[in-house]
Amino acid sequence: MDTMFWVWLGVIITTIIIEIATTDLVSIWFTFGAIIPLILSATVDINIWWQVVIFVLTSAILLASLRKVAVKYLFHNTDSKTNLDALVGQKFRMLESTDFDTVGKIKIKDVEWSAVGDKQQTIEKGEIVEIVSISGNKLKVKLAEEKESSPKEEKKTAKSSTEDKKTTKKEEK
Repeated sequence: MDTMFWVWLGVIITTIIIEIATTDLVSIWFTFGAIIPLILSATVDINIWWQVVIFVLTSAILLASLRKVAVKYLFHNTDSKTNLDALVGQKFRMLESTDFDTVGKIKIKDVEWSAVGDKQQTIEKGEIVEIVSISGNKLKVKLAEEKESSPKEEKKTAKSSTEDKKTTKKEEK
């Protein structure tokens, strides 16, 4: 066997190792690009320069044509909101009032959270607020814009209202 066979085999093994180490579709194109020159060097007596040209062209064509497709199917959308980030934009009822120098409360899934107004505004107990951002263990909120609420939102509001009544009854005792 020709020495170039071993060179191309080395290129294939090296690019596979790099691909395994990076997992970002960095060198897989060169792996497939080296397969054709490997086969040609083993079967046909072809000039080394033609082998290199075939390697470069094959790798470039594969990289240009398949990378976007491969990335689309292999690396799904990683911008999806998880955990606390999923709360941003949701609406809840205030359990305690808040203004620019006091911290209010919001109840989310049986957990009370500290909430502060996004701007220097007073938000009264019972008002519907929208979570704007999360800073440490405090939720920054703003008054929710008035619009027709969805059934899911009405359910949240009704549940929160029922919990407010229970809290008020406990406080009265």
